[in-house]
Amino acid sequence: MAHGEDGAVPDTGKSFDSLYAVNPQQALAIEAQKMKAFKKRVDDLLIALGDSEASPDRMGEGRVSRAQLGSAEFGEAQYLYESYTVVHDELEKLSKVLGAQIEGMGLAVHASRVGYDNINQDVRERMRSINTEVASHYDRERDPFVKDESTEKKSDKEAGF
Repeated sequence: MAHGEDGAVPDTGKSFDSLYAVNPQQALAIEAQKMKAFKKRVDDLLIALGDSEASPDRMGEGRVSRAQLGSAEFGEAQYLYESYTVVHDELEKLSKVLGAQIEGMGLAVHASRVGYDNINQDVRERMRSINTEVASHYDRERDPFVKDESTEKKSDKEAGF
């Protein structure tokens, strides 16, 4: 047998994974100019979001009142108003969370460039605050990429794992 009598591949003493012969320092080195350019793009997005009608502060300004949609006897107007309110509320949340995520990405880019140990305590606290805020809006049941653990465990048992 080519691989030995027991079918095992002999150990050559070398790792054949995809990171073999990669210098970790070079792999982790980040070009400062590219990081600065990315941070500038993130900052520009924050400014653009803040100045737009989609900013978290402006999203609530243009709400339609129930009375603008017709009389109380007009049932479809009530349904339309309730649907409008749900959509508007969700857009406000999206705007707020998106702004926080963009700000968090900018802070993370800065931290990766200068090193986490070299950023101010107030920046660290803001990063934690953003993480908490974004996590509070996360709904696992609405995430299409979450695997159903019960189905996964069942398939593992069927496969003999």
